Amino acid sequence: MTGKVKTMTLEEFENNVVVIANELSDLLVSKQVDYGPGNINNAFGGPMNGLLVRMGDKFERIKHLYSTNQTPNHEAIEDSFMDLANYAIIAMMVERGVWPK
Repeated sequence: MTGKVKTMTLEEFENNVVVIANELSDLLVSKQVDYGPGNINNAFGGPMNGLLVRMGDKFERIKHLYSTNQTPNHEAIEDSFMDLANYAIIAMMVERGVWPK
């Protein structure tokens, strides 16, 4: 499992960022509909602690898969990266006081 590096223009880079940001947004909104805000608000130790635990779990999964060169049995590794990014967005919302009650 190795990432691919590509030479690109600033415009291509920006377009890729927008595509990925839109994918993250769509996934986060979709999951918010399924989960609601309670899974974050009611986390043991408070919302930020719950997010840090979830982020730590995802990070350890990614590290394990890369260090052992394993192919995931369940969700693709990109799914874990997407979850990490979305947990970071939720954490920013919690910190800014705009996460729904």
